[in-house]
Amino acid sequence: MEADDLHILVVDDEARVRQAVRRVMEPDGARVSEAVNGREGLAALQQDAADLVLVDLMMPVMDGMEFLEQARRLYPHLAVVVITGYATLEKAVAAMKQGADDFLAKPFKPKELRLVVERLVKQVRTLRDMAIEKSRTRALVDAMSNGVMVTNAEGRVVLTNPSLRRAFGLVEDQVIDKPLEQALPCPEVVETMGRVLAQSEGDYQAVTCQTTGAVEGDEVFLQVTCVPFVDGRGLLVGALAVFDDVTAWRRLDALKNEFVSTVAHEIASPLSAVLGQLQVLGQELPGPLNPKQAHLVERARARVTGIINLSKDLLDLAKIEAGALGEPEEVDLAPLLEEAVDLLAERARQKDQTLRLEAEGPLPKVMGVAPELLEVLVNLVSNAVKYTPDGGEITVTARSQDNAVVIQVSDTGLGLTPEEAAKIFERFYRVKNQDTRHIVGTGLGLDIVKRVVNKHGGHIAVDSQPGQGSTFTVTLPALGQTPTQH
Repeated sequence: MEADDLHILVVDDEARVRQAVRRVMEPDGARVSEAVNGREGLAALQQDAADLVLVDLMMPVMDGMEFLEQARRLYPHLAVVVITGYATLEKAVAAMKQGADDFLAKPFKPKELRLVVERLVKQVRTLRDMAIEKSRTRALVDAMSNGVMVTNAEGRVVLTNPSLRRAFGLVEDQVIDKPLEQALPCPEVVETMGRVLAQSEGDYQAVTCQTTGAVEGDEVFLQVTCVPFVDGRGLLVGALAVFDDVTAWRRLDALKNEFVSTVAHEIASPLSAVLGQLQVLGQELPGPLNPKQAHLVERARARVTGIINLSKDLLDLAKIEAGALGEPEEVDLAPLLEEAVDLLAERARQKDQTLRLEAEGPLPKVMGVAPELLEVLVNLVSNAVKYTPDGGEITVTARSQDNAVVIQVSDTGLGLTPEEAAKIFERFYRVKNQDTRHIVGTGLGLDIVKRVVNKHGGHIAVDSQPGQGSTFTVTLPALGQTPTQH
């Protein structure tokens, strides 16, 4: 038996019993201390914590049952063995209910004592290891710069760390065991944690949200990841929220957007003037051009137009990321679909294409920013016109399906390979082959589309085959429905 670092306290008014325990256990390496009654036993525990207590039930001053009650309250993880000469079943049951871990009848043999101690040594070591691990974990959590909050399955707060308390001005004693909505002044996190705690068994997922706090009077932006806690049986026992300070990234992103907007605007203005002059030359208003000159002017006009479009896309992207196009509101998609088709109708006619809109019944409203959603529709229809050969067909459909609005833009254009379809939504990615080399583009349109759709809680997908056209499908949650997480 490994008892070389075990501290045993014997609480018994009989000296022979105390000495018997010492004679049996000290040769095995255990350290044994003594007390003659329950009151002395409690004092001994306060001075020198024991791993295991052997306590007699019948003692003067304070008996074993009273000692057991107080010791359990003060030291919940203490291992206790009751020893008594009045070994009846009733007393054993009562002691076990009071919190005793085992029962030993007087007179006991050395072998019986060793067997009881051996059984409890593993428990003592496990509890000690758990206490050490708990202490390490708490020290780690307290040292984290990220805020941390843990709730139980009922949504009551069981743990917070200093970083979180600083960010929201919380006092630990005032939030522990309080319902989350009372403890944390942050509706976004309360709602997200509620969704985590409401998840079905076997379908547990992390959910994120964003919120703000304040540290030393300065506003901070926080990305919050809420994760379910599951026990060994797969049952939900609580949730963890980790608050990551993304203030520096938000400020850097704002500076980037400001820089991009400034540069794009400064580029677009003079280039628009150059484009106007090239159009004047192309119309031969200053005088006739020979074929070579006309070809060079047309190439220059196309290149300048491409740079202006790039500037426009960069400006749109910066505005969308900064949320500068408006606040979310109830949006009717039907007029936006008509406007997008009308805007591209003339370009389609120039290529002898058939462009039609087919809406199946009334569409439910969505919650969103109308200019951003219009940008999505215009980009998709514009791409369809651009990458569909002369005489082709483009069909825009919209319908209500499964508490969502499904919009599809289908064309009979060039199509995509599986490799191209996998990359088509990446920023600045453009399909480059023999058929597309003459098509001017920035590679930002579909990146903007995906960002806006995701921002509105929806998703976008493409179904395409080379030479057989493409279908882009946008799904947006109807008003009042829970957005899809991506």
